[in-house]
Amino acid sequence: MKQRDVVRTIYLYLVTVVGIVMALTGVIGTLTNLLNMYVFQLITPDNMQNEIAMLLSFASAVAVGIPVWLYHWGIIQESRHHVGRSPATESATQAAAEITAPVESPRRDFIRRLYIYLLSAIGLFIVMFNLVNLASSIYRAFAIPMLMPVVPEKPDGALVSERNIYAIQSLTRTAVGVLVGLPVWLYHWRLGQREHQDVVDG
Repeated sequence: MKQRDVVRTIYLYLVTVVGIVMALTGVIGTLTNLLNMYVFQLITPDNMQNEIAMLLSFASAVAVGIPVWLYHWGIIQESRHHVGRSPATESATQAAAEITAPVESPRRDFIRRLYIYLLSAIGLFIVMFNLVNLASSIYRAFAIPMLMPVVPEKPDGALVSERNIYAIQSLTRTAVGVLVGLPVWLYHWRLGQREHQDVVDG
């Protein structure tokens, strides 16, 4: 593989990783804010403007990250199919393929495997980090008696403490993090395992 092709491949996978990380951050933040604002109604009127601003920031991260990821991932997939369809009918092309294949394939495959396992690790880290905080978040949200009552914000008129509001918001963010990180980890881990098995079998 030529040096410029190596640089191009690294760029494509690196930008794809950045796009996915940005999108994941935006998805977790957007879902958390939407649940806290409109489902659980945990945001007081005084903080609503700040929460809306944060919601727009997270939504913007999704709007930027997903197209960047999809665009560069499409280029990666197209490049892989193009390599797989390389003609080998002419003797010159066939000889060139035989010469370049041992050099090109390992580097490209290494970068791809690194990308797959990096995203698998990112998804697993998100799950692990949030699972570690899950028990404490549940405890703070439901086991600790409510203190410092404020003006009722829930439709049934129940008093909600500032401490309990923060605890439930933290629990919501933790649960969303697990639900978002788990598919990312499982998909890329299974993809990496499947491609590894193909190499072993081949």
